[in-house]
Amino acid sequence: MRAQHLRFTSFWKRVRSTLVSLFVLVAGAFCASAAHAQTCLDGQYSSLSQGAYTLQNDEWGLNGDSGGWQQICSGSASSGSFSSTWYWSSGTGSIKAYPGIYRGWQDGGSWSPDAGGFPQQISVQGSMPTSVSFSMSGNNQYDAAYDLFFSPSTNPGSPSAEMMVWLSYSGNQPAGSKVASGVSLGGMSGTWDVWSGNVGWPVYTFVRDTQVTSFSGNLQPFVYYLSYTNSWLNRSWYEMDIQFGAEIIQSNGANGSINVSNFSASAN
Repeated sequence: MRAQHLRFTSFWKRVRSTLVSLFVLVAGAFCASAAHAQTCLDGQYSSLSQGAYTLQNDEWGLNGDSGGWQQICSGSASSGSFSSTWYWSSGTGSIKAYPGIYRGWQDGGSWSPDAGGFPQQISVQGSMPTSVSFSMSGNNQYDAAYDLFFSPSTNPGSPSAEMMVWLSYSGNQPAGSKVASGVSLGGMSGTWDVWSGNVGWPVYTFVRDTQVTSFSGNLQPFVYYLSYTNSWLNRSWYEMDIQFGAEIIQSNGANGSINVSNFSASAN
C-alpha cells in the first residue's frame, strides 16, 4: 500500500512538473509575442537604432509641460517608418518635443562615422538624397521638418550650426526673423522663405510656401544656399546628420499624432 502511494505521489509530481513546464513555455511565448508587438518608446530621450536609422522620442522641452506625455512606436526603424502620439496642453507655448528618425550624429547620442556618408565636409559634399511621406492628425501647433546639424569637428559635443527644412506647419514660426522670401533653389519644386535665428548656435530655417506631406529630392541646394550663396555656413565644416520629425508645441483638446513612412537619407 505504501509502495502504491509512493508511485501515485511520484506520478502527480511528474504531471505537475509537466504542467508547470507547459505554463512557462506558453507564458514565455506570449511575452515574446507581446514584446515583439510593443516596440514603443516613452522615455524622455528614448531611442531605438535599427540598421542605418535611429528613432528618437526626444521630449527635450518636457519641462515646458510636465503634465503632458508622448510615445513613439514603430514596426521597424530600418524600414524608415514610425508613428508617434502625444498630448501636450498649452504649457509655456514652447516646443515640447521632436519625435523623429535620423541617420548620422545626434547630440548626446552614441556616434560613429556612417557608411551613408556622415560626417561629410561641406566643401566636398555631393548630393544628399532623401525622401519621406507623413500625415498629421489632431489639432496641433507644430512643424514637420528636416533637421541637420553642422560642426567644425567630426565628433562634436554639441552642434555649431543647424538647418531646418519645414514641409508642413500650423501655429508655429521658426526661430529668429525672416531674411528672404520666395527663394527658388536648384532642382527643388516650390519656393521658400528663409529665417535666421540663434538657439545657442545659429539656426537657418527654410519654410515651404506651399505645404506638402511628402518630399523626394536633394537637400544639397539648401546647404549650398547657406554656404556659397550667403557664406553663412563655413565650407570647411561638416554636415553631421539628416533627421526628420515633428516639433510639437501643443495638441489642443485631444491627442495629436504623426505617421511617417518611406524615410531614407544619405550623403554622397
